[in-house]
Amino acid sequence: MVTAALPETLMYGNDCLMFPYDATKAYLMPIWPEGSTFNGTAILLHQPGKADQHVLVAEELVMAGQPLQWARLTHPYYEPFRQQCGGIQPFFVASARSAN
Repeated sequence: MVTAALPETLMYGNDCLMFPYDATKAYLMPIWPEGSTFNGTAILLHQPGKADQHVLVAEELVMAGQPLQWARLTHPYYEPFRQQCGGIQPFFVASARSAN
């Protein structure tokens, strides 16, 4: 379920991909749909039933999805994200596009 559409610029620090969330002045970590890949500069966003989409980390994005708490992400797929960047609140991404 999409509860927010956020125009943000991604940043990579301390081995975590994140973006500043203006509403709370905190950082959120995008959690991409299963099947997506990140190579350090770009994300191949997988959306079932749609063509995979390349998203460059350096561009401003509009990401649609919802902020969640780690306790709601119980599937083993999310465990590496939690272990690596568990101090950053997750934002489950349903879709993303360039802001331009």
